[in-house]
Amino acid sequence: MNNSKSNTSKPSYRYAVISISIVLYFLGIYLMLYLQSKKIDQMIKEQLSIVVELKDSLLQSEIQVIEVAIKRQTGVIDNSISHHDKASGSEIMGDVVLTGFRKGESPFKDMMTFRLQAESYTDENLNIIEKSLMKEHVVHDIFFENESDIGVHDLVYKLSLLFLLLSIIFVALALIIIHNTLSLSLYADRWEIKTMELVGARKSFIRKPYLAHGRIIGQRAFWLAAIALLGTVGILYFSISVFVSILYWPYLILTLVILFVLSTLITMVSTFTVVNKFLEQKLSELHG
Repeated sequence: MNNSKSNTSKPSYRYAVISISIVLYFLGIYLMLYLQSKKIDQMIKEQLSIVVELKDSLLQSEIQVIEVAIKRQTGVIDNSISHHDKASGSEIMGDVVLTGFRKGESPFKDMMTFRLQAESYTDENLNIIEKSLMKEHVVHDIFFENESDIGVHDLVYKLSLLFLLLSIIFVALALIIIHNTLSLSLYADRWEIKTMELVGARKSFIRKPYLAHGRIIGQRAFWLAAIALLGTVGILYFSISVFVSILYWPYLILTLVILFVLSTLITMVSTFTVVNKFLEQKLSELHG
């Protein structure tokens, strides 16, 4: 490819670079959400408190007994067990439990709260814990905060699907744009490609410079997408405190590696297809 042809096609190639980088950015966002979803789910589960409501007028020794019983349960997080008196009950239980109580009757009692490790926060284990603790004569009732877990998990899932849909749309559009851009850019080289084939040049030799140029386009698009993705992660990391706990750096690195591979494959496969089209055409067809 000579310099004049290369300079003429620079705006088209620049447009292709921008198009691919937009696709890669949305794919990167989706991959991050998908890969981090398990981490988010684990973090949410480990922040959910299980509330054990105690009967009235308990002795300190009886409170210690239930604390020991809680420690025996599977998956209890160390140092997560806390005792709360009636005064702090509203902060823990909220307004949801107020329904069903007679006017003037205090719905709150002394409570014990604890949290479970994510892998232990299952319906089966929760049922076992409930049955075990309800056998203790000092226990009045037990409450599980699983509704918020389900809601946030569904939200993450829906956001992931949204970004996947956007990624599929952009991939389809980008493949069309890239293919058409490369076809137009290489159209002027069709005689040069065919001439090299007629004088005995191997197809692999003819493709080589075009594939190299396609790889450069893909890598430039990757760097643009990587900068945008890292910028987004940086903004979230420093502006949302909970994002620090959610972000798992190896997943971010894996996302960048996947994007790099995809950016190279998309451009090189498209370039290979376009060059092959000209190589397979007859001389009479090149005039069209």
